[in-house]
Amino acid sequence: MTIYQFLQRGEYHVDFCEDFTVVMPLGEDKLVCAVLDGCTLGQDSHFAATLGAKLLRKAAKEHYYQELYQPRTAPLSLPEELKLLVAGVFQGFREMRNLLLLDTPELLTTLVVLLLDTARHEAMLLALGDATVAVNGELIRFEQQNRPDYLAYHLGEDFDAWYARQQQRLHMLACRDISLATDGIDSFRPVAGPALAEPAAVAHRLLVDEELAERAEMLNIKVRQLQNAAGLVPTDDVAIIRVRLP
Repeated sequence: MTIYQFLQRGEYHVDFCEDFTVVMPLGEDKLVCAVLDGCTLGQDSHFAATLGAKLLRKAAKEHYYQELYQPRTAPLSLPEELKLLVAGVFQGFREMRNLLLLDTPELLTTLVVLLLDTARHEAMLLALGDATVAVNGELIRFEQQNRPDYLAYHLGEDFDAWYARQQQRLHMLACRDISLATDGIDSFRPVAGPALAEPAAVAHRLLVDEELAERAEMLNIKVRQLQNAAGLVPTDDVAIIRVRLP
């Protein structure tokens, strides 16, 4: 298995990168991956994305240790496990909101989370907000017209009822190549001089194309190639995770 990660502040963001990535094992044969994008119009958006990432890591660690020391009589399915992880993030945001007396604009971040069974090549994904996903060479867009229905808007609701309404879910089998990206993947533009490539081709180049797959820094190299050869740079923050299975 090869995992590639890329995170870069966009040219139009002066102070902070408001995106974040998470990659962590969940036991022996499972992997949790996520990309998060803080809302630029929110308050301290880099904090919201970072907090969401830390809460996901906490939920994954707690789930792993519980299963290790208090295993269930019947194992959870992958969709059930993903729901459990998201429930941990949901509850974590509630607790942090109350503990730090945070307002909703301070908690606005998208969350695109993948739970991957690397032994069975099975994956479950939930996208809360805009995102681009690639599965076995097919690009899939989750588009909410730059007006994401942020998780933070629903912290006062019943989790189960809220989760049942989420439509941006994928349950995938026979996975061999999966990519997650924030909407910054669509922000590559020429900053100086004419562009020598169409921005629409960037997502395919980074999330699907297999050139340089043998290089651990594949994504970084390809982004530099886009800048040097095509004059394109990300104007918005961009976070990418790509996982290739043998």
